[in-house]
Amino acid sequence: MNRLFVVSYEIDYVHRVSIGITADSPETAQQIAEQAFNDATIWDDTAAMPLLSDDYHEAEGESLVWECVAVEQLPAPDHSVRQLKQEYAAMWGCRGLVEAYQQGEASGGSIDWDDLDPLIPLALQALGKPALEIQS
Repeated sequence: MNRLFVVSYEIDYVHRVSIGITADSPETAQQIAEQAFNDATIWDDTAAMPLLSDDYHEAEGESLVWECVAVEQLPAPDHSVRQLKQEYAAMWGCRGLVEAYQQGEASGGSIDWDDLDPLIPLALQALGKPALEIQS
């Protein structure tokens, strides 16, 4: 008899953020950055403090740890999966919108509703909103 399992893995990562700062010394630049971090403004990406990198890198050494837990039913996807799905839908919605406008431009400047209608569910998913019934 098959059972349900939630299988997870963990890998240690380093979160590296780089910003640009104009200062008279490395110490002053670091103080400015630390204050921005403490104020939660380090990611604001301003002209005075541009965000240059915000990335995760796998930590050196073997840190892979697996876990397998039997469950009665699978849990709902957490916020990280919902966010990934929203970002994916937003990207596909944007691509579809650009394609619809390009097709409209190629056909004399008129956009066909049939090219836009499939993008509405993607846009709603990207915004985390429930689907609408489209009246055609």
